Amino acid sequence: MSPHKTDQNAHDAEKSRKTARSGLQQYGVYSAIVFQMLATMGLGFWGGNKLNDYFGYESNLLTVAIGFVAMGLAFYNLLKQLNNIQKNENKR
Repeated sequence: MSPHKTDQNAHDAEKSRKTARSGLQQYGVYSAIVFQMLATMGLGFWGGNKLNDYFGYESNLLTVAIGFVAMGLAFYNLLKQLNNIQKNENKR
């Protein structure tokens, strides 16, 4: 085997490891975003339900209102994080 092929194989193996690591990192980042969204919305609806029970409303007005506010915050956070990811990708 020529030294050039050995160097090329080592380079290809290193590139493959970096690509795999990058894919796992992206999976972790996007998974974290999903869990943050679920937690934000879940806490919003749960908190709205608790407040609804505390104030004794028969309708689920506070549950729905606070839940939708939490959904709005979750989507705002999603867009902000995706924008940051895109900026970091463009720097590379």
